[in-house]
Amino acid sequence: MIFRQRLRKERLAFCALSLAPQSAIGLFLGHQYDMQIFYATGYEVFNGATPYSILPTSSIFNRPDFLVSAPSIGYPPPWALYLGVIYGLVYLPTRNIFAYNLAIKLPSIISNVALAFLVEQIAIHEGLDRKTSNKMFYVLLFNPFMIYISAAWGQFDSIVIVTTILALNELYRGKIGRASILIALSISLKIIPLILVPMFLLFIIKNYGLKFISKFTVGSAVAFTTFSYLPFKIFGWDPGFVLNNLQEPFNRAGCFTFFNILELLRDRVSLPQEWAFMGYLWIPSVIIGYICLSRTGLKSKMDLFRWSSSILYVLMLTRSWVSEQNVVLLVPMVMLVSVISFEGWRISHITWIITLIFTFLNTSPFQLFFLVSPKPYIWIKNLDESFRTSRLILRFLAVIPWQIVGWHYFRRTVNARRLFLRLA
Repeated sequence: MIFRQRLRKERLAFCALSLAPQSAIGLFLGHQYDMQIFYATGYEVFNGATPYSILPTSSIFNRPDFLVSAPSIGYPPPWALYLGVIYGLVYLPTRNIFAYNLAIKLPSIISNVALAFLVEQIAIHEGLDRKTSNKMFYVLLFNPFMIYISAAWGQFDSIVIVTTILALNELYRGKIGRASILIALSISLKIIPLILVPMFLLFIIKNYGLKFISKFTVGSAVAFTTFSYLPFKIFGWDPGFVLNNLQEPFNRAGCFTFFNILELLRDRVSLPQEWAFMGYLWIPSVIIGYICLSRTGLKSKMDLFRWSSSILYVLMLTRSWVSEQNVVLLVPMVMLVSVISFEGWRISHITWIITLIFTFLNTSPFQLFFLVSPKPYIWIKNLDESFRTSRLILRFLAVIPWQIVGWHYFRRTVNARRLFLRLA
């Protein structure tokens, strides 16, 4: 009892040590491009307009330094609705862009802390010793990459991975209804977890029988419709803008992929017509990934994390465009699988460290100061004129270790014989 009380106090102290700097960072920093879209989206939703349109950001906030026009938010409605609520609750009463900036990020910051507790509990339930599970807790609680993406950048992938892991937990426990709602919520925040649905169906068939398939299918379909379709009907939003841009994710090329060589060679971030088929390469790749994984087990909770992390890795290794923030979806699950099943930290650490290094080569960190001062971004833009070619070459080269580590991880997850010997 004394040990538990001491541990509880220690955890509260460390949570405060994590939340305080994240809140300070979240107050002043933010990605120049993404956060302005989020600000304007909140305004549009609160005022009854559709957020799926061109957003006149600078005129909305009377800030000439903001974007004259920004593209539509690229996510399903739940995040847009949250931004509208925060605009009304925080920005309207205060008219303070910094308070608005922090309020947008709070769910992501809280999710970072929740994720540390969640992963630690999973590790303990899987039989990991207290010392190692504690280390996992602190690594996630103070992970520079996680803090950078959520508190500094302003992206909400940590919320997506929390809901995804909760869905996997409920699936393993046989709570099919809850699992269907949670995975639908995750997909409604960011569409990426949709590729895990076949795994959910396979797990249900293998462990609970065909009679539960309809429960999951209906539950997830109803939940997804509620989260992602009904807002268009309720608020009268025109889905035309979304439907007209469905091809956009398949046409973009670059960022944390080998396709970023196009910016170096052709100064473009979209696939040329003759390469258009490469935008769909991830589809057969994911199918092959499922086929390879099907030769291994799918019964335990760790099997679910192994399959999920492996499929997500394959997706990110073969898409023509991968943003750095998407790697957040990998970090906690790769950590669990690496430490528990592979008995090592190396793959887990390399996954996020390489991505964090890449963000500097992509000049993302210099955009984070736009609310405080434009000087860092102006400085890097001017400097970039003299070394842009070298930076783009280094950015391309940074993808090589990412690809090596990713495919190595996939190979290990499908190596059933070795994996089962370790788990035995």
